Amino acid sequence: MVNVPKQGDILLLNAAPRAGHEQTGKRPYIVLSHNIVAANSNVVIVAPITTTKRVYPLYVAIPKELGMKTTGKVMLDQLTTIDYEARECLFLEKANDVLVIELLKKVRAVFQKNS
Repeated sequence: MVNVPKQGDILLLNAAPRAGHEQTGKRPYIVLSHNIVAANSNVVIVAPITTTKRVYPLYVAIPKELGMKTTGKVMLDQLTTIDYEARECLFLEKANDVLVIELLKKVRAVFQKNS
C-alpha cells in the first residue's frame, strides 16, 4: 500500500517518460494539490524542483532559512498530475508552510484569465 501524499510533501519520483522541455528523470517534486484530490483519487498535482541557475518569474527558490534538506527552485510552469500508486514515490520531507503558502499564491498566476 502506498502512503497518500499530502499537500507540501516533497517526493522523489521518476516522471519519465516526458518530452520536449518537460522535466524528466528522478528528481524531487512538491505536492501542491489540496488533500481532497488525493483523498478522492490516486493522483496529486506536483511541481518539479530543479537546481537550475536560470531566473524566471515562475521559478521559486527554496530559501535556506526555512531549514529544509531539499534545495533548488520549484518550477511552477511545469505542473503535472501523477498517479502516486503507479509511480515509485519516496517521501523526502514535509515542506515548510511558509514555502507552501508562497507557492500556492504564485501558482494562481498560471491560471489567470488573459485580458
